[in-house]
Amino acid sequence: MKLCYLGNIDNVHTRRWVSYFASKGHETYLLGDPPYRSGLENVTIVTPEMNFPTKVLAFRLFPRPFGNNVYKALPYRREVRRIKPDLVHGFEALGYGFALAHCGQYPKVLTPWGNDLYDWPKRSRIARWLVRSALQGADAISTNHPGLASSLGREFGIAGDKIVAFSWGVDLTVFRQDYAGEVEALRRELEIAADALVVVSNRQMNAYWGIEEIVRAVPRVVEEFPAVVFVFLRGSGSADYESTMRRLAEEKRVAQNVRFVSEFVSPRQMAVFLNMAHVFVSVPYTDLLSISVLEGMACGAIPVLSELEAYKTRVQDGENGFYVPVRDTTAVAEQVIYCLKHPELRERIAKQNREIIIVQDNWETNVQAMEALYQQLIARRQSSGTPVSKGLGGEREG
Repeated sequence: MKLCYLGNIDNVHTRRWVSYFASKGHETYLLGDPPYRSGLENVTIVTPEMNFPTKVLAFRLFPRPFGNNVYKALPYRREVRRIKPDLVHGFEALGYGFALAHCGQYPKVLTPWGNDLYDWPKRSRIARWLVRSALQGADAISTNHPGLASSLGREFGIAGDKIVAFSWGVDLTVFRQDYAGEVEALRRELEIAADALVVVSNRQMNAYWGIEEIVRAVPRVVEEFPAVVFVFLRGSGSADYESTMRRLAEEKRVAQNVRFVSEFVSPRQMAVFLNMAHVFVSVPYTDLLSISVLEGMACGAIPVLSELEAYKTRVQDGENGFYVPVRDTTAVAEQVIYCLKHPELRERIAKQNREIIIVQDNWETNVQAMEALYQQLIARRQSSGTPVSKGLGGEREG
C-alpha cells in the first residue's frame, strides 16, 4: 500500500503507527507542520508550506488560533495529490482533520486524540466546526475508546457504523517490567538518589494534560516524603509551557524535587522512566483510552488517574490503580502520598496490570485491526467508488 499520514511529526503515537507500516514495506509518507525534532526510518516526511497570500489569510485575517488549521488544507491537499496514495490517515481531529477531509477523493481514516473532541469544541464555535468537518469528511473514525460512538452521535451527529473501536495496544517487547541497569544509570543522570521515591508524569507538556495540577501537588507530597522526585517529560508538548512549570516549581520551593526532561524520549527510554517510577500520574481533563496509561500499567508503576470513563475499561479504583477528580490538586497529592506510604501495593498492582495488558492490549495482535481497516477501505473504494464508511461494523474490542 502507498500510505499518507497527516499529523504532528513528533507525537510518539503518530510515529509509532507510521513506523509500523513503514517497517512492513508499505510506501509511507508523513505530512506535518514544521518544525520537528527527528525523522523516521523508511518514511518520507513532508512539511507543506502555505504561500504568502494564504499565510495572510491564515494568520492575519482568520480568528486565532485556528487559521493554520483551516488554510493549511490547501498545501496539504496539493501534496497529497502529488503523492497519490491508496489511503490517507489523519491524527487529531482539530489540528489535521480539516486538511484530511479536504485532501481529495481518497479513502480517509481519522484518529482523534481526545481533547480535540471533548475540550476545544466546547470552548469555540470555530473549533466545533473544524472538528465536525473532520468527522464528517472521514470514511472511518478509528478510536481506542469503545464508548466514543454514542458521544459522537450525540454531539456531532456521526453515524455509529463509521466508528471502528479497538485497543491500539502496547509493544510488550519494549514496555515491560525490566531495565534494572538502565534505571540505575538514569537515576545517576538525573541526580536522583538510589533510594528516592519517584513519581513520573508521562503526558505531554501542555495545560490540558493536568500538568499544573501535578506541579502544585508536589509541595504537599514533599511534606510527607522530603526526598521524593517528580519527573516531567515534555514529549511533543510546549517548551514555553515547560518554562512556566519550571518557574512554578521554583515559586513553590520544590525545584530540587522536580526534574524536567526536555529531550525527545524514545519508546525504550519511556519504558525506563516508567520502570523507575513507583507511581505515574495521568490527570488530563478528558481523554480516550490513552496508550500512555497502558504503557505505564505494563511497566509496573501504580496509576493515579483522572476519573474518566475511558480509563474504567482497564482500571478499577483501589484495585489496580486510583482515581482523582479532574483538576483536583489536593486529591492528586493525597493519592500519591497514599501510594508511596503503601509500597506493598506496587508489586500486587504491577502483576495484575501486566496480566491485563497482555490479554487485552498486545500491540502485535491489535495492530492488525488497523491494517485490516485500511485494506477494507481501499478495496471498497476500488470495487464500487461508493462511500467506504457504509457498514463498517461499529465498535469492537481488540
